[in-house]
Amino acid sequence: MLTGHAHGGQVRIPFVGGLIAPNQGFFPHYTEGIYSKDSTDMVVSRGLGNSVIPVRVNNTPELVMITLKKT
Repeated sequence: MLTGHAHGGQVRIPFVGGLIAPNQGFFPHYTEGIYSKDSTDMVVSRGLGNSVIPVRVNNTPELVMITLKKT
């Protein structure tokens, strides 16, 4: 599953993760990386831009490249 981006948590705390993310509130669960459940993997990017809050703290922009292979 490919998703949009979650801004990584607009503000991130080292070793904790996202503090707050637009439309997700405080301590959002899905902020970056690959999440697996049953036989589905979900890729979440931190994205490139800003949201309502024009600031990114401890949250470098990210562009994810995925190569799909036929199995």
